[in-house]
Amino acid sequence: MITTNLTGNLGNHMWQYAVCRTVAEKLGYEWGINSSPTHDYHNGMNQMYFMDVDFGKPIENIQFNFNENWMFYHGVNGQVNISMSDNKIWEISDNTKIFGHNGALGAILQSEKYFENYESNVESWFRINKDYEDKYNKKIEELGIVLDDNTCVINFRGGEYRSIPHVVCRREYWRDSINHMLSINPNMKFIVITDDPEFANSYMPFQIPCFHDEIGFDFYVINKSKWVIISNSTFGWWASWLNNTAKLILAPKYWASHNTSSGYWSVGECYSKKFKYVNRDGNVDDYETCEKEAIKFYKENNIL
Repeated sequence: MITTNLTGNLGNHMWQYAVCRTVAEKLGYEWGINSSPTHDYHNGMNQMYFMDVDFGKPIENIQFNFNENWMFYHGVNGQVNISMSDNKIWEISDNTKIFGHNGALGAILQSEKYFENYESNVESWFRINKDYEDKYNKKIEELGIVLDDNTCVINFRGGEYRSIPHVVCRREYWRDSINHMLSINPNMKFIVITDDPEFANSYMPFQIPCFHDEIGFDFYVINKSKWVIISNSTFGWWASWLNNTAKLILAPKYWASHNTSSGYWSVGECYSKKFKYVNRDGNVDDYETCEKEAIKFYKENNIL
């Protein structure tokens, strides 16, 4: 039996679930995960309620702990967690619970390398429930949202990000990302999906319609969009990563350290092969460039 805690919010839960289940299945162990998270912003609610998620078997006989290895770098705004994919996770014994660094209740685990060549399995675990899909399609129609080739969905993260302003992507990021989309299609129209419409409006370079509904609806709209611009949020990461019809997904280079990084990525290696990354010069970098530069930085600073 392999298990872990769900901590943080939806995107964090999905990382924790995906890596835990991948490890268990690849090693041939049974697995089970408590659907009620701890240390979240929704009072322990199952935030994956709109997906057909299997939480496995009842948790029992846990005897060992696996602590994810975090390294730390002193950035402009203080200490930054660097959590690279930890190959020791593939050596864990049966009956183990996966924790964060030094016993932290929540692991980070934000590297798609954990499920490399296992992507289709992960995608199947997070399929949206048909009843919710029908409900959300009806809501999209009622709101007059059209997810066609001329519409780009922007996912802006506000909420608790207001209390950590250096994490909120610069206004220039949104301007540069929008301009890049317009360079591809001058007729592109934009909508914003956000948990914080008022805050989002203050960051957009011009007036853009903002929408916010329940967690599942916001996730669904991003997941069904043809063109996507996301913030440095695991919510947007997963909604976009599971989107297999998008023509382009833009994300902030260096992720949560987009505004200040000198070469490191906040949480280490959360860059994805499915995304392209907007840097602070307004240019767009691909996955290979981002990974190469990050590894070089980590080696030069004794992080790898």
